[in-house]
Amino acid sequence: MDSVNVFARAHEMPMFSRCGPYDPALLTGAVEGRSPLLHETWAHVASLVDIELEPALRYRRRDAAREAWRSMVDLLDENPRLVDEVIGRLADGPATARQISGGERGTSPEEWGWNWSASKTALEWAWRCGRVAVAGRTASFEKIYALPDRVLPARIRALPEPGAEQGQRELAVRAATALGVFTPADLADYFRTRRRPTDAALSTLASEGLVEPVTVDGEQGWWMCSGASVPRRIEGCTVVSPFDPVVFRRERALRLHALDYRIEIYVPRARRRFGYYCLPFLLGQDFVARVDLRADRAAGVLEVASAWREPGAEESPDLPGRRTVATALAGHLEEVAEWRGLDRIRVLGAGDLAPDLARAMG
Repeated sequence: MDSVNVFARAHEMPMFSRCGPYDPALLTGAVEGRSPLLHETWAHVASLVDIELEPALRYRRRDAAREAWRSMVDLLDENPRLVDEVIGRLADGPATARQISGGERGTSPEEWGWNWSASKTALEWAWRCGRVAVAGRTASFEKIYALPDRVLPARIRALPEPGAEQGQRELAVRAATALGVFTPADLADYFRTRRRPTDAALSTLASEGLVEPVTVDGEQGWWMCSGASVPRRIEGCTVVSPFDPVVFRRERALRLHALDYRIEIYVPRARRRFGYYCLPFLLGQDFVARVDLRADRAAGVLEVASAWREPGAEESPDLPGRRTVATALAGHLEEVAEWRGLDRIRVLGAGDLAPDLARAMG
């Protein structure tokens, strides 16, 4: 979950990258409907997670104190009753932090970025601990907090907690299945679990025959789910969110896909190399380009602020040529614009692929 909305919300993009254009209302319904399939919780970061995994994550919430940000610990040391007070306010019904704080100022007005009020910090702590839940988001993307029994179905709440060891195993199984090929560090990073218990869970899965060691381009230290199918050919053609599980661990993206990627939303404009919200473009099984997209919703225009060939792609005989990449990207951007409800596409000209893309767009 990420508040940046210059093109599309981060949580909406992974499904698009895998399934193509879909109605984002379906995703909202899967979270906020009467029989939710997903819930917002702290996993890798704040994420939408299969609601069936909620019991497996409970041990993480018990350990929240060890993973808390310093600001949370300091606040609770100063005002230990505050968490109980904000939770008590939710007895009246779901609310945003702003509604609960009543205009309370942030605790660090001199800092750039997140400047949470004390009430917001307490709510986030309670959420990380499992004492409150997130019922949804407002139109401006504020969290709507609620008591867990108003968010989680009774069936889920009644499920027994598996315990730390079994919970870790369930998370490891889910991470291994999602990643396909992974190192032990990749497995731990998926749900941000600690290495020692993750390594123990990996050993358990190996002893059960669920995973097996493999080599990738001659390099050892990789694992794969036993019996997983390896396709002869991959027909991928999609832009990928900076927060997509395929690329959110940058070291894995570099080792597995030769993708040296950095999101530049926090980089000063003068120091950006590719653009504010530049998205990797996957064609086949390779990342071959990057494109910085903006949605001008008022004008109904998808703006391509810049388009770039992936660095080093020109020298590789195994990757498609510039014209092929531009043609594929142009066709995909038509699909992207349709998904976002935009009528036109405008290529603004920056980037070494922009001229070819503009020609391909006609």
